Amino acid sequence: MAIEDSGFSQSLEAGADLSAKQFYACKLDSNGRAVLCVAGDPLTAGVCLGTPVVGEAASFGVVGLFPVILGGTVAVGDKLTPNASGSFVKAYGADAVAGIAQEAGVSGNIITAMIMPMVSKNMGNNTMEIPITLANITAAGDQVTSMVPGFAGRILKVFFVVLVPVTTTGKAATLNLEIGTTDLTGGAVALTSANCATKGAVVAGSAITGANVFSETDQISVEASAVTAFAEGSGMLVIVMG
Repeated sequence: MAIEDSGFSQSLEAGADLSAKQFYACKLDSNGRAVLCVAGDPLTAGVCLGTPVVGEAASFGVVGLFPVILGGTVAVGDKLTPNASGSFVKAYGADAVAGIAQEAGVSGNIITAMIMPMVSKNMGNNTMEIPITLANITAAGDQVTSMVPGFAGRILKVFFVVLVPVTTTGKAATLNLEIGTTDLTGGAVALTSANCATKGAVVAGSAITGANVFSETDQISVEASAVTAFAEGSGMLVIVMG
């Protein structure tokens, strides 16, 4: 059961309608009023402890034990950060840490968290580099299977660095990642003769928007699609994780 044992709270005027945002993460706007956090925001106002409309004052928990509403699954001891809706989720990589979960829960649950805004960030991002010989991609399907990073995190972006240029025209392959058997939403790297023709060229993957969270034991694979087999060329597939 979520409890409150306030170490420090402050009274702030609401700069937006927070009447339905009790126990959500809030930040200060440019006028010093409390508004809802979005992903990546530090908890500069605190946890909303009331239900204020615009212009009304309410208490905001800054440091101590406070109820918070979850936007995803967390375990006891997980570091927490605001998501795009202002609820609390597990922090990864360089996310701004707002506090530490004192209870386990799932999305929609209200749990107790030790709120300690901006006291730390997680360790920085990690990268995984995979050498790819383009001529070895002869058909659609897995090119690399069962990689286990050994830590929990998120795949943030992926790109390909050309090391040996492609000289034969009209070739192509798209590389994408999957966690277990689930494809990432986004992160596809579309390789072509044209964008792989220069040594050192970087081919960016599409923006990753979902299905990118992995656990300590999850397997990550690289698969190919839309293949018109290359005759030459190679490079490094770089996966950024946090």
